Amino acid sequence: MYKDMFEEEMDKESVFRDASKLMPDYVPQVLVHRDEEFRQLTRLFKSVLENKSSQRVLVTGSVGVGKTVLTRKFGAELERAASARKLNLTYLHINCRKDKTLYAVIAKILQHFNPKWPYHGLGPEKLLNDVITYLDAHDSYLTLVLDELDFFVQQNGPNLIYSLTRTSEESGGPNRVSVIAIARDKSFLRSLDLATQSTFMHNVLLLDRYSVTQLRDILSKRAGEAFKAGAVEDDTIELIADIASRWGDARFALELLWRAGMTADGEGKDTVTPEHARKAKADVYPEIKKEVLKDLQQHEKLALLAVARKLVISKQAYALTGEVEKTYRVVCEEYREEPRKHTQFWGYLQRINALGIVDIKPSGPGQRGQSLKVSVQEAPAAWLEREMEQLLGERK
Repeated sequence: MYKDMFEEEMDKESVFRDASKLMPDYVPQVLVHRDEEFRQLTRLFKSVLENKSSQRVLVTGSVGVGKTVLTRKFGAELERAASARKLNLTYLHINCRKDKTLYAVIAKILQHFNPKWPYHGLGPEKLLNDVITYLDAHDSYLTLVLDELDFFVQQNGPNLIYSLTRTSEESGGPNRVSVIAIARDKSFLRSLDLATQSTFMHNVLLLDRYSVTQLRDILSKRAGEAFKAGAVEDDTIELIADIASRWGDARFALELLWRAGMTADGEGKDTVTPEHARKAKADVYPEIKKEVLKDLQQHEKLALLAVARKLVISKQAYALTGEVEKTYRVVCEEYREEPRKHTQFWGYLQRINALGIVDIKPSGPGQRGQSLKVSVQEAPAAWLEREMEQLLGERK
């Protein structure tokens, strides 16, 4: 049975060309909207390549702004540039939330240079000394990225940073270890001694949250790599960008796009639609609470049902408010309610928008007499339609 099930799934067509291009650990060839930050890192590390000095940089920003992918891309280019200059330089990226002890971090550095090194039973100080000895013996340099360092310092204290920034003091040789620290903000530096703080404070690179336009560009670029040509509607990209723009989070946006693609595959569709994006959003963050819907006034429920129905029928990401008002009047007739005037209807939309159930935005150029459009971002429109019909009952 399972063999047949497996073969059946393998034979199905997919909207994906390569779904791995949407995964968090994928480093794209081009970093969309992070060129300036890449240039800043290059300028800061110019002395490492030209003078064989060490460097300390702190990269900060909220979740999903590209801190990890930026440093991974920079590390790969730094290694390439060093090799072209006959400089033996290694880039190593460590996630301090996974390797969450001082011993684990330093042991991982040691393992990178010699996986067979007999390091068991040795303390972290001895392991770090062995790393420095190896670098000196091979005239090598290390650029170490410590991802989520703020979490590590909170759990373990400042000893790791203190030791790494003073690796040359005992050996008496050049400082061969450069450090790029990644954290959500620089507040964790206050737990370090003043001398260690000063090694980072002069080189802080803050990554701002992505705007909706930037998220749309990122999604479009990745969709071209991950999906078959024409498999993702432009409306789907726009809707996902709008959803994720509340947090400026590209990682969340890419996860939604991946989930939307998986939903389309599960339904046997050859196109990823806005409705697939809404289902993906409901799977990740189902934020529309049924008790909130239940507490809506009667005509607020009717207006919300009109929004959901219009989106289901049109299969579009957005509907013009004027079109929704026409649907509202039909819904009122269906439920034997007297439709309210335009100003009252607009008040209902504003109320459910304030509750975060719908999203209202300018419709853009080319729409005469229609200045706004409305969408549902937190759940599939079809699901919302069913919920509202149930709450309104069968009174027609």
